[in-house]
Amino acid sequence: MSFPSARTLAGLVVAGIAAPAAVGLVAQPASAASVGTWDKVAQCESTNDWSINTGNGYYGGLQFSSSTWAEFGGRQYAPQANQATKAQQIAVAEKVLATQGPGAWPSCGKLAGLQRGGPAPEAPAKGTGTSTANKNAEAPAAPAAPKSQGANSYTVASGDTLGTIGSELGVSWQTLYSENRSVIGSDPDVIFPGQRLAYGSGSGASSDSGRSSTPAAPKSSSSSSSSEESDSGSSSKSSSRSSADGALPVSGGTISARYHQAGGWSAGYHTGIDFAVSTGTPVRAAAAGTVVSSGWQGAYGNAVVIKHDDGRYSLSAHLSSATASEGERVSAGEQIGRSGNTGNSTGPHLHFEVRSSNSYGADINPVTWLNGHGVSL
Repeated sequence: MSFPSARTLAGLVVAGIAAPAAVGLVAQPASAASVGTWDKVAQCESTNDWSINTGNGYYGGLQFSSSTWAEFGGRQYAPQANQATKAQQIAVAEKVLATQGPGAWPSCGKLAGLQRGGPAPEAPAKGTGTSTANKNAEAPAAPAAPKSQGANSYTVASGDTLGTIGSELGVSWQTLYSENRSVIGSDPDVIFPGQRLAYGSGSGASSDSGRSSTPAAPKSSSSSSSSEESDSGSSSKSSSRSSADGALPVSGGTISARYHQAGGWSAGYHTGIDFAVSTGTPVRAAAAGTVVSSGWQGAYGNAVVIKHDDGRYSLSAHLSSATASEGERVSAGEQIGRSGNTGNSTGPHLHFEVRSSNSYGADINPVTWLNGHGVSL
């Protein structure tokens, strides 16, 4: 069990505010956000899967509840958000944004820079039962440029990451980033469809869309290796290090609660991943970084927080013992504690959470982050 962040979510309609009397097809310009911004919100909420339905009570790329989808006119398009096109989901999201503001997506909206006042999306078509292919075709933005490999250039397509592109081209994501820093910007996690990346030439490339710092998919350098448990001391290294730069935080367990799973948490959803493992299972650093806190942390019980080299923070909670020390430098796969059942916990497990800053409510998708370090679940 985690101790989740405060989140309103698009599924929780502000009390006392009625839905618009007439459901239009185009959001009001005063409250509109750009399609690129909605893509960033969806990347955080659902890893940009506009047809997702995980059974957690929230649907589609922007994770609408059924009640909010209906309240804001979504049923003119489809019974549930995951059955509507991307354009239709954004049209409904614009109405939620106009009524509730960016706080309807408190974590992901903040990370994506969601705010009122951007260019209004195009009007989506009514109708239900659209296929995934149609959803992509009806997206309100200009369609992503197809992948294009020519003389030392590559055009980023939807869903690409530096890791997947590098794997396809036979170069490392670090090399791609180094050669294209002027295009990508200061954050290697930030790429988007339409950018043309150079490779093998040592020079930068260009972007068809003119943007150079819009977050999209995080990098993923390769798949992870299998993990082997180690019962040695807190400074032991694990063979669970991936062929990239990350490691599974714990091995041998099953996922008992997923990120954004709805439930009885204080914010109404789960802020991390829960791995069901027996007490005493070695817990490891998922990536290199510096321990910023280690020990008792209230509802989290014994916990270790690491600031990683990419600027993100990980929290490993409910430990039976936290063996890493504050200020200690750790490597991916290095043991930092042992799993347990301390704090506000319903049974032995590891709660693993990733944050954009070292504060409650700054959670981001840990699966996406792990994938970005070459670790798959």
